[in-house]
Amino acid sequence: MRFFFICLLSLSGYVSAADSTELYPGAPAAASDYGFLIGNWQCRYEQLDPQGKILFSAPCRWQAQYAFDHKMVVDDFSLLDEQGKVTYAGRTLRTFSLQDKRWHQVFLPVQMSATLNPFTAHRDNEGVHLEVEQRLPNGELQPARFRFSQISDKGFVWESSKQLESGAGWYVDMRIRAAQSELY
Repeated sequence: MRFFFICLLSLSGYVSAADSTELYPGAPAAASDYGFLIGNWQCRYEQLDPQGKILFSAPCRWQAQYAFDHKMVVDDFSLLDEQGKVTYAGRTLRTFSLQDKRWHQVFLPVQMSATLNPFTAHRDNEGVHLEVEQRLPNGELQPARFRFSQISDKGFVWESSKQLESGAGWYVDMRIRAAQSELY
């Protein structure tokens, strides 16, 4: 069956013969780029204005696990009210592409209109950096940047940045501080 699937992909142009030997033996070394995210995290979400003032803050949780023999990361994010009820949630699928040597990801919010805007990522000494063009409700595309930083075995910080209206720079508009959790 596996041979049939590889042949089918090869015939359809998705996998070349050279790539098929790399796909199945084990996860690429880059799979460890998101190793820090695996686990259960209690978080604090903050929405910020361009001057860095906190406009909104709420508890949240983030849960991530490997799938397909460490070749993919699946993570679920939930924003909570103060009583612990979920008010917003979504799932991210992340996989490392052997073709372009970058992470490719999509996020899908629960029960909301969404376009699956794919984004790419890479890891360096400062953290994991992600870029995407998000489709706004009016159909326009808006560039966005995300970053995981301050990564340790005890937690991490995730930040979303968007361009200033003038286009002359970026500011952090959302921040999540995560700490290891054993509660769920």
